[in-house]
Amino acid sequence: MRILHLLLALLFLVFHGATEHILSDTVMCRNTQGKCSFAICPFFTNANGTCYNGKAKCCRPYL
Repeated sequence: MRILHLLLALLFLVFHGATEHILSDTVMCRNTQGKCSFAICPFFTNANGTCYNGKAKCCRPYL
């Protein structure tokens, strides 16, 4: 039974670390007032960076 608890704790740590890496560029984009877009950035915004682990663009306002 203890082995099961250790295995579950190890799996939790592995998956928790993987999600932080995947979501890190998305969080950075939103923290800098950006919005993620899979298509062309809307008017008055500029593509500066990526979101969703490089699959989308981070669109930030010009000003």
